[in-house]
Amino acid sequence: MAILLIALLAPAPASAASPAVRTDHLQSRLVAEATAAVPGARLTLGLLLEHDPHWHTYWRNPGDSGLPTELELTLPNGVTAEPIEWPHPQRFELADIVNFGYGERRLLPVSIVIPADYAADALPVRAAANWLICEVECIPGKAEYAFELPVAPTADADPRWADDFAAARAGLPVVSAATLAVAEDADAIALAVSGLDAAVAPAQWQWFPETPEVFANGAQPQWQRAADGWQARWPKSEYFTALPAEVALVAVDGDGTAWRFAAGVAGTAGSVASSAPAAPLPGGVATPLGLLAALVLAFLGGLVLNLMPCVFPVLSIKAMSALRSADDRAELRRHGGWYTLGVVATFLLLAGVLLALRAGGEQLGWGFQLQEPRFVAGVALLLFAMALSFSGVWEFGGRIAGTGQRLTEGNGARAAFFTGALAVVVASPCTAPFMGTALGWALAQPAYAALAVFVALGLGLAAPMLLLGFVPALARALPRPGPWLEGFRQLLAFPLYLTVVWLLWVYGEQTSPLGMAWLLAALTALAFALWLLGRRPAMRSPRFRAAAAIASAAALVVALGLPLSASAPAAADVQPTTDAGSEPWSEQRLAELRAANRPVLVNMTAAWCVTCLANERVALSTDTVRDALAAHDVAYLKGDWTRNDEAITRYLQRYGRNGVPLYVLYPAGGGAPRVLPQLLTADGVADAIRSM
Repeated sequence: MAILLIALLAPAPASAASPAVRTDHLQSRLVAEATAAVPGARLTLGLLLEHDPHWHTYWRNPGDSGLPTELELTLPNGVTAEPIEWPHPQRFELADIVNFGYGERRLLPVSIVIPADYAADALPVRAAANWLICEVECIPGKAEYAFELPVAPTADADPRWADDFAAARAGLPVVSAATLAVAEDADAIALAVSGLDAAVAPAQWQWFPETPEVFANGAQPQWQRAADGWQARWPKSEYFTALPAEVALVAVDGDGTAWRFAAGVAGTAGSVASSAPAAPLPGGVATPLGLLAALVLAFLGGLVLNLMPCVFPVLSIKAMSALRSADDRAELRRHGGWYTLGVVATFLLLAGVLLALRAGGEQLGWGFQLQEPRFVAGVALLLFAMALSFSGVWEFGGRIAGTGQRLTEGNGARAAFFTGALAVVVASPCTAPFMGTALGWALAQPAYAALAVFVALGLGLAAPMLLLGFVPALARALPRPGPWLEGFRQLLAFPLYLTVVWLLWVYGEQTSPLGMAWLLAALTALAFALWLLGRRPAMRSPRFRAAAAIASAAALVVALGLPLSASAPAAADVQPTTDAGSEPWSEQRLAELRAANRPVLVNMTAAWCVTCLANERVALSTDTVRDALAAHDVAYLKGDWTRNDEAITRYLQRYGRNGVPLYVLYPAGGGAPRVLPQLLTADGVADAIRSM
């Protein structure tokens, strides 16, 4: 009994760890890397956390919610402790909440410095820790730890924790030698990194904002090569107020190595001046694509584009040519090849102009040409002339001829090529599924990748016509030519007339009712001129023919001059077209509604976007969606991109898009937004609202 009593009262032997403490869903202890304390040396301690499955604690920046773990050490006089060294975190998502922290078994290292004159025989270590541990619910936790280490001239590593310290060190971010510069944009933080190795691809890394309340935690930057490195934009945190003196990011590369990038911010106290990126670039809430995935999406988008109503008028023109050549497969192949070349060449031309304008600082996206009223008027005139020809109003020498029509009508290579070019021109108001994501990615990449995506888009659009010459079953399915073709040609004029009506409305939205009236007058003058040209062969008098030619020329001048000189209203006078119950979109109004914790539906549209108009007709303007909006008190904001609007362009880029439509649903309480599909149904939108 005496022996037992002596054993209980004897001091406990020194140990390189405290006893384990069990709290809610977590076992923790304080451990030392070495078996002894060495005077004049550093000693690394570690808070070892063993989480129950599916539970986690938090990093130094916890993300949208949570609290970072705290550790307070009590040490003898002269022994100093450094802050926790934070290994890179994991990403935890619950609904729209994104957090950064640790699960399973993780060690948080902290170093202490022992003075050279430390003379005691043992080093007592005491510590208190606080944390928040969460799965769905969150539970605050705390514990106290104590142990003693012997003091010795040398020390060995404690094998019990060697793997834990090694894993923690492997996860510590390495300070990058590259230079990071940051600057505040209207709705995002612009980033520029220089000094990275040429083979490095930061777009494939996972990025964590070390500095809290600056970046949107649910977003990832999409990077684009610049002349001296890489550039990106990262959407701001909803709690953003101003840039701090230093901004730090942690990135984990494909090998699992973590890198730390830090930048002093110009204009803040104690900061080091840094330069901003040359131009704002697309932000990235969407997962970055690779080139192969973007090419596949672009091809599929081009294929689906054939089913969109904006392409029907040109397909009707090509259908006439295909029907005439139905018995000649070689001719079908030749026409399909030239049509494909016209489609791809025009896509490349549009892409080249777009990339050049964007490189010059213009904020433009897909369909940019239709934001220019002169272009809309020109397309309306061209399609109207073609429709009149289909209706038999004008012919020349027994053949359909004239501006535009001579290029697209007939069976030759030139006709096939320019029909493909026209298909691209009239397809630009439409954005098909898959297409928006691919183009948004493409315009954030180097020129070669962007142009490759546009080529894939063109091949998708041209594929059905190209296949006619190479798949015998498709060619055999075409009806044989005959007298009925003349009636079919006249029937196909009516889709062209409807397209002209739509372009008239777009032109009126971009200019004014007076501008639309001038364009109507020009169309009438053009019709008169073409009718006179069609009548000239029947005119016997040379003077009458000369007068007809002069009148035709005058009418053409009126047609080409008047609508193009119609002045557009000032940008301040252009008000977005809104539905009943909707408000005009602005960044300020969106921020106000989100700050008030109201759910918001944002609809980015344009008068020339056929897909947008169809979605509003079949979904957004229905009672089903209106009732869902009212029942859940959802604010409905509508942005009009009919004329170029740089604020809307930046907003589109934030979601990896470069064209409309874009539909974004923001839940109440500041949760992460949800991007809806590009083709909507009333039930689909209503279900998305109810499931927020």
